[in-house]
Amino acid sequence: MAEAEKGSDSSGGGGEGESVKLFVGQVPKHMTEAQLLAMFKEVAIVDEVNIIKDKATKASRGCCFLICPSREEADKAVSACHNKRTLAGASSPLQVKYADGELERLEHKLFVGMLPKNVSDAEVSALFSQYGNINDLQILRGSPRTSKAGCAFLKYETKEQALAALEALNGKYKMEVNFI
Repeated sequence: MAEAEKGSDSSGGGGEGESVKLFVGQVPKHMTEAQLLAMFKEVAIVDEVNIIKDKATKASRGCCFLICPSREEADKAVSACHNKRTLAGASSPLQVKYADGELERLEHKLFVGMLPKNVSDAEVSALFSQYGNINDLQILRGSPRTSKAGCAFLKYETKEQALAALEALNGKYKMEVNFI
């Protein structure tokens, strides 16, 4: 039996309408959230800027988070600013990166369990490609011919494709064992 489980946060995905958090380092401590928002809005759509402050003194720690409405807008901010712009009062160029865990959250990854030990990549791909484009498939293997744990990870192009596969197959599909 093949069972699929969502491998990431239920708000995961990367399509339009889903906010994405970026971390920005090398921000001069005198800059305000409004100034940073205006600067980043020149290169991408940014919904929010949150300066990271010291808990005791409430002073800027020289970094902030940006919230962009989509991965596309976040990518614009990264490509326009990361290591490309040094702000007055900073010693190094801006460091603009996805916040910890954001890239993993944005992936449309499913865990598939209860696979037959001798299942092939082609068999798993044929089953799951009915629901969308598979960007990556990894069957955990003990040897070249057998699935180590009877499980796999696969990534879809979109969140909707991953959810469609999950809805159609999770706990509802039994993959037959082929004895060769």
